Amino acid sequence: MIVFKTILKILNKLKGMLILYTFMLVMITFINQTSNNETSFLESKPSIAIVNEDDSLITNDFIDYMDKHCIIKNLAPKNIDDALFYRSINMVVYIPKDFGENLLSNNVTLEYKASGDEASSYTKMLIEKYIKTVLIYKDYYSDEELINHVNNLLKLDANVEVKTKLETSKLERMTRYFNFLNYALLAGSVYCISMILASIKEEKVKKRTIISSFDYKKYDRIVLGTLSIVIFGIWLLYMLLSIILFKNTIFTSNGLAYILNSFVFTIASLCIGYLIGNITQNKNAIAGIINVVALGSSFLCGCFVPVEYMPDYALKIAHIFPTYYYVSNNEIIKTIEAFNPTLIKSLLKNGFVIVLFSLLFILLTNYISKKKQIIN
Repeated sequence: MIVFKTILKILNKLKGMLILYTFMLVMITFINQTSNNETSFLESKPSIAIVNEDDSLITNDFIDYMDKHCIIKNLAPKNIDDALFYRSINMVVYIPKDFGENLLSNNVTLEYKASGDEASSYTKMLIEKYIKTVLIYKDYYSDEELINHVNNLLKLDANVEVKTKLETSKLERMTRYFNFLNYALLAGSVYCISMILASIKEEKVKKRTIISSFDYKKYDRIVLGTLSIVIFGIWLLYMLLSIILFKNTIFTSNGLAYILNSFVFTIASLCIGYLIGNITQNKNAIAGIINVVALGSSFLCGCFVPVEYMPDYALKIAHIFPTYYYVSNNEIIKTIEAFNPTLIKSLLKNGFVIVLFSLLFILLTNYISKKKQIIN
C-alpha cells in the first residue's frame, strides 16, 4: 500500500503533461468535426493532375472526358505529392505507356493517388465508369466508332445515391480520434512510467528499499502492478472521453472494435514504457525519448499523415512499430459494414502482431533488468 501511495503521489506531480496530451487529443478531434454524412451528391468538379505517357486514341479521349468533369491542373512532377498532401488537388492519375492498347486487351494499367476525401472518391468513380464503358463496347466496335459509342453512353445523366448502413462521417471522426489516441497513450505511458521508475530508482530510495525488510522481487512486482493500474486507468479515462464525444456511435460494433483495439495497444504502450523506464532513469533524456518513440512513430505510421502520402522507405520503417498495426486496424474497422471474414482475419492478424511486440518488449525488459542487477 505504501508503494501504491508513493507512485500516486509521483503521478500527481506529472498530471500536467497528461492534461496536455488529453487537451491535444480533444482539440484535434474537434478540428476534424467538419465533415457531413451525405447519402447523395451532385456532380462537382474535383481538381486533379494527370501524368500521361501514352498518346493513343483511347487515352486522349479519356483525358477529354476527365477534363469535362474535373479541373485538370498542370503541375511539375516534383510538386504533385505536395499538392496532394495540401489538397490543392484531390487525385493524381498516372497513365502509363500503352495504356490504351492494354485497356483494349482487358489489362487496366492505370494508377492513381488520392487524397481520401469525397472529391477523390467521385473522381475514382468517374475513372471506373469510363473504363467499364470501354470494356463493354470494345468487343463490338473499334477506333472512332468505339469512342463515339462510349461518349454517347457517358453523356447520359444519372442521379447517384449512396446506400450504406455505415455512418461514414461519424466513423471517420472516431477513426481520427483513436488514431491520435495512439500518441496520447504512448507518450503518456512512456512519460509516466519512465518518470515514476526514475523517481523510485534514485540511489537513496533504492538503498533504503534494499536495507529494509521488504522483499526486493516482491517490491518490483508491486511496482509493475501499480504502474499497470495507472496506465489502464488513463486508458479508461480516454474511453470515457470517447463515450462523451461519440455517444451515438461508440456502442456500435465498430465503436466496440475501436475500444478493443485500443486496449490491446495499451498493453503494448505499457510494455514500451516499462522497457524505456528500465533502460534509463535520466529524467532529462526521457523527453527526447518520447519525441523519438511516440511522436516519430505517430508520423511514420499514419496517425498524423495518411500512409498514402508516405514514401515506400518510410512505410518499411513503420512496420517495426506496433503503432502501424494499431492504426491499420482502425482504418479497417471504419469500413466494416457486415461480417467479413477477410477483414476480420486482417484485424486478428494485426492484433496478434501487437501482442507479439508486447511479449518482445517484456523479454527485453527482463534481460536488461537482470543485466543491471548483475552489474550492481
